[in-house]
Amino acid sequence: MSDVHAVSRLCRASVQDALALLSQAPGLARWNLGLWHTQPGPGGLLQGHSLFDGVPGLAQVQVHAALGLVAYSVGSDATALVPRIQARVQPGPELGFEPGHCLVTLLAWRSAGMSDERWQRLRAVHEVEIDLIRAQLEAAPGADS
Repeated sequence: MSDVHAVSRLCRASVQDALALLSQAPGLARWNLGLWHTQPGPGGLLQGHSLFDGVPGLAQVQVHAALGLVAYSVGSDATALVPRIQARVQPGPELGFEPGHCLVTLLAWRSAGMSDERWQRLRAVHEVEIDLIRAQLEAAPGADS
């Protein structure tokens, strides 16, 4: 089993709309199954809980808009967050797709202590989350037709 997992979807949306959905609490609250009901937390962190086991989680989110990159450091302890999840938004025309489209990719690295079962679940969750992201971007008011 690989120690990295990536999943992508072409979305009918702007890069800016995708970055907002991927990086801000209201957007994350709608698609992130591991940080469900995401809300602003202490020290600029985002907080939520897992839909699987209810365990509270935290994320520090860094946006590098010029690169179309959202980096997530995640965990349950604010002093020990691990930078193991990223989202990348690539403008569609750069890859030969029509204007008004972007390619959204979720990328995860497996940490040393993660069980096979937990890693498989994370991979399956990302497969669902990427479809939620695409559906929500394409259903958003003002989404490109």
